[in-house]
Amino acid sequence: MIIERRDPPYPRRGPSCLLVIFILVGIGLGIFVIQNAEEVRDVIVPTPTPEPTRSATEYALLADIAEREGAWEEAAGYYAQAVQLDATKPEIYIRYIDLLIKLRNAEEALTRAEEAAVLAPENDRIWTAVASAYIANGERLSNSGDPTAADLQFAQAYRAAETAISINPDNATAYAYSAAGLVLQFEPELYQDAQFRAEEATTIEPDNPLARLYLGIVLTNQGFYTAAREQFQLGLQAERLPELYYELGYNFFGDGNVSEAILSFQEAVAIDPNFAAGYDGLAHMYLQLGQDNLAEENGLQAIALDPDVARAHGRLGEAYVRLNKFEQAIEEFSRAVELYGEPTELNARFFYLLADAYLRQGTQNCPLAEPYFQQAAEVSVVYADVAQQGLVECRRAALETEP
Repeated sequence: MIIERRDPPYPRRGPSCLLVIFILVGIGLGIFVIQNAEEVRDVIVPTPTPEPTRSATEYALLADIAEREGAWEEAAGYYAQAVQLDATKPEIYIRYIDLLIKLRNAEEALTRAEEAAVLAPENDRIWTAVASAYIANGERLSNSGDPTAADLQFAQAYRAAETAISINPDNATAYAYSAAGLVLQFEPELYQDAQFRAEEATTIEPDNPLARLYLGIVLTNQGFYTAAREQFQLGLQAERLPELYYELGYNFFGDGNVSEAILSFQEAVAIDPNFAAGYDGLAHMYLQLGQDNLAEENGLQAIALDPDVARAHGRLGEAYVRLNKFEQAIEEFSRAVELYGEPTELNARFFYLLADAYLRQGTQNCPLAEPYFQQAAEVSVVYADVAQQGLVECRRAALETEP
């Protein structure tokens, strides 16, 4: 048997078909990935899960903690975030408004209060907060020399407080703000109604410091200094509000006791170092005692804390005049007069003092001084004679210098 022997085939040269297919597929995928890089990345790289956002309640809790720790600005920021997230919770608005008033941000407080009134028109505590915001804004306008606008705000406060009372007749704070809205207009015919409402507040809630505050102001305005002082002291037993010490200070001053007034104003700024009115009160008292350097120091502090208080600029101007700093005095009196706008019996003093400061620098300033002497003479019984003397001196100086 013959076996035919065959030589083995030569080994395959070059890549196999399967390898070629893999390479072509890989190239195709690479081109696809390059052309669709963003889409591929979104598929391959998972989107990070965002941190859960805080709720309005959580922000309100953070605000409460910050407020308790004295970080009022931080607390206000938390409350702002809370109401932005959820504007349906009246309690958050009430706390936010109260804090804004503490921060002397009356305009923002009023804006939030008006929002809250739309949110919960049947909530007496909301209307009480609205009244407090109107009171704060009225005091701001009064301090800046606009009593007419201030009175409108006080009238609005009275209406808001009365709305709260109509919803809840046992709301002592609403009665207190109703009294405030009347008495702070400084119209004697409103004092009797104001006193009735303040007394009603103290009957409902004897330890309500605001009720004692506004009852004391009503009594002070009627000249009952001893009875008013008792109300302020009762209020301080309930809560040491700087406003109670401030009113007590001016009560002492009205009764002729400057030393006790100074102690009261010092207590006010010790409780709240940002209480501009307290430093203004101290400047006023130190002027009474002739302690002009201390008057200057406290006047500067008052203006640093609240540059829009007209009378504070006037007090500082008086201190500068006594210290022979006439340029600075003119600057401060000018700011006071600018804020007041129109002279009245109450503010004519600063118009006269501005004119007098110009004249003290020299009769060459008479053209600047005369309009203010004239305005003071026209509106003030107290300053009419001295203002006329200033005008006479200027006329005499003009005659002496005429060729």
